[in-house]
Amino acid sequence: MKRERFAWVTLVPTAWLLVCTLTAGFEKLFHPNPAIGFLAHAAKFGAAADAGQVLAPAKTLAEMQQVVFNDRVDAVLTALFIAVVLAMVFYGIVWIRRALATPRVTAHEAAVGAAATAASPA
Repeated sequence: MKRERFAWVTLVPTAWLLVCTLTAGFEKLFHPNPAIGFLAHAAKFGAAADAGQVLAPAKTLAEMQQVVFNDRVDAVLTALFIAVVLAMVFYGIVWIRRALATPRVTAHEAAVGAAATAASPA
């Protein structure tokens, strides 16, 4: 609607949300602490399973392999969600640039009030 001066009202919270979301996502993927990072946790349990050790909460070697598999699935899903967030940011920037480059209004408000209710079929 060509009201660029108010863009900061949505951009500031969006930037904060992106920083928090992406930081958490990358930490869950790549943090070296097994209590935080999925891949570090999978590596810890995988190494223990290869050595024949059983770590809590698993009670058998089969459960150890299940923990490793689950951690890897969680890592793949986390990477997928990070990719979705980055794609949304990329395409959002593309559409914002297109809207700013167009001299006409690119958003249209819906009719509200008595005129809208009278015009809509019951």
